[in-house]
Amino acid sequence: MIIGVNLTAIEAKTNMDFIKGDISVSTAPSITNVIKKDVGDIKDVLVVNFSFGINYKPDVGSMKMEGEVLYKTKDANNIVKQWKEDNQLDPDVAVAVLNAIFRKCLIKAIDLSGELRLPPPIKFPIVAKERIKEGENVDNYSEATE
Repeated sequence: MIIGVNLTAIEAKTNMDFIKGDISVSTAPSITNVIKKDVGDIKDVLVVNFSFGINYKPDVGSMKMEGEVLYKTKDANNIVKQWKEDNQLDPDVAVAVLNAIFRKCLIKAIDLSGELRLPPPIKFPIVAKERIKEGENVDNYSEATE
C-alpha cells in the first residue's frame, strides 16, 4: 500500500535555440535503492528511492526528479533482502511503486513544461466537434487523438 510519494530534487532546463519541427519526449523511471524504516507510528515501511528522467529529442530540454515512495507491506524484510541480492522488486510492489512515481512526476512535469514552454510529457486528448445535426445539443463532442 502506497503511503506517500515525496520529491527530494527537481532539475529542469530548456534550450530554446533548438525548438523547431517534431519533438519526441521519453520518460524513464529508475529505482535506485530500497530500505526499510519506521515512519512515525508506522513500522516496517519500505522507502523506495527513485530517479525519473524526461528527455526531449532534439535536445530542447530535459527534466530530472528524485524522490522516495513510502510503501507499507507485511513482507518488508524479504523485499529488502531481494533488492540487496539482485536489485529486483517484487512484481506487485514494483507495479504499485512505478505507477505512483509516474503519477507524481508526470503531474509535476506537466506544470514545469508549461513554465519552460516545452511540450507536455504526455499527450492530452483533443476534443473534436462532431457534425451537429439541426436541433442537436451543441455539447456533443467526442475525444480524438492526434
